[in-house]
Amino acid sequence: MTGGVPLTGNGLAHVLARGGGEEGDGAGLLHHLLVDQAIKVALVLVALIVLGLGMALIWKKAGRGGPPRRDDG
Repeated sequence: MTGGVPLTGNGLAHVLARGGGEEGDGAGLLHHLLVDQAIKVALVLVALIVLGLGMALIWKKAGRGGPPRRDDG
């Protein structure tokens, strides 16, 4: 095994499989994990949007965006 949560005993998989030892433990743990994953996905999406906007701004400032320009001078 390469670390992580063991699949036997009182590990995560065991708690989720038996529904928790106390009332609502499994549901609360599952809810916590799902909310945590949703927050991580939202952070990654926001970071990708900010990265894309930054790259577009740099591309335009470098003069490579839009139609070609004529020099009248």
